[in-house]
Amino acid sequence: MKQIGQAVRKLNNNPSYIDMVHNNSKGWITKARIISGNFSQWHYKYQELLQEELDGENVYISLNTFFSTYRRVEFLKELKAHFIDLDVYNTKFTKDQILMHLESEHFGRTIPRPNLIIDSGRGFYLIWLINTVPSKALPLWKAIEEYLYSILKPFGADRQALDPTRVLRVPGSINSKSNSIVKIIEEYDYIYDLREIQSEYLPELEERKAKKKGRPKKIVYVHRERSLYYARIQDITKLCELREYDLRGHREFILFLYRYYLCYFLEDTQKALHDVLELNSEFISPLSEREVIRATRSAEKVYLTKDKNYKYKSQTLIDLLEITEYEEIHMTTIISNREYKRRDREYHKEKYKEKLKYEGKISEKEKLSQRRLKIKDLLDKGLKQKDICSQLNISKDTYIRDRKILKEQGLI
Repeated sequence: MKQIGQAVRKLNNNPSYIDMVHNNSKGWITKARIISGNFSQWHYKYQELLQEELDGENVYISLNTFFSTYRRVEFLKELKAHFIDLDVYNTKFTKDQILMHLESEHFGRTIPRPNLIIDSGRGFYLIWLINTVPSKALPLWKAIEEYLYSILKPFGADRQALDPTRVLRVPGSINSKSNSIVKIIEEYDYIYDLREIQSEYLPELEERKAKKKGRPKKIVYVHRERSLYYARIQDITKLCELREYDLRGHREFILFLYRYYLCYFLEDTQKALHDVLELNSEFISPLSEREVIRATRSAEKVYLTKDKNYKYKSQTLIDLLEITEYEEIHMTTIISNREYKRRDREYHKEKYKEKLKYEGKISEKEKLSQRRLKIKDLLDKGLKQKDICSQLNISKDTYIRDRKILKEQGLI
């Protein structure tokens, strides 16, 4: 855990808030606005965002950052915060009642104390700042987000606002629906570690080695499934990149899979539809919006009905998408047994090298390379064949073979 080490600051001005959330951000940050009912978004690096006007009506920014100028889950670069949107107007409580109850019963007990409590107009944002972690930690991030939601659901937590690509209103901006200024009302001067939140608050996510008989805990199963869905989303995007977005012959199925896995991972059908339409727009030969919706509608239906018949095996996906051996090398989970075995061999080869290094030994290949470099050095010093063989304790045939290879490599 890391103390910020400064007095509590007044952050209801845009630059201070941006600085607190993003002062060490390396990725793209999304700024969004709703103007006359139309949603628009732009993407900036940290220093650029500081120059932007953020105090108008309905201004939002992302708290997590992206590799690219696409606000989609597979482009996430840095996870920097957890957040829950409390829609107080959907509860029987007042704002003061909710804050008092959270303070007395939950903060520091069932959930960590938020770093920021923001009055968003008709509710609150609760924000927990975390030491930056890469997007590969997203399954754990999502598990924590789901846990926070489960605790805060009685206080109006919005199920549709658990998306890691979510944009939130900026303090100092105006909520046109409530005609009020978005403002920070509480700040907790602290930065959390993701693992710290997991260990101190979450139910156990990993099974112990000494397993009890019976079915595994549901939370373990959900965590594993979520990790798989995220990996599938990344694989589909990578396949599109490898084929330079020329997906003719596979467009409908690619988009179906993408929407299907997004629905399960994000648990937000509207966001899944938005992202699948955006992916389609990147194709060299995109489908019409109507064709995309028709071709992928069943993905949402499967998600809502929890139909397990669409849980494709990796080999089935390889066959249907005609994934090549070269493409498999770049996949995370959509791989054949052959590719799995290749990776397993590489893994054990690296482990063997590490073992040799730890024991102060070297591999036969390294021995050979070192011997040839010694021959080169001795030749450079003007030594003859007989002297080199004697000094290195090698045969004439070994010397001739090594010298030939050095010559072929252009080293002598």
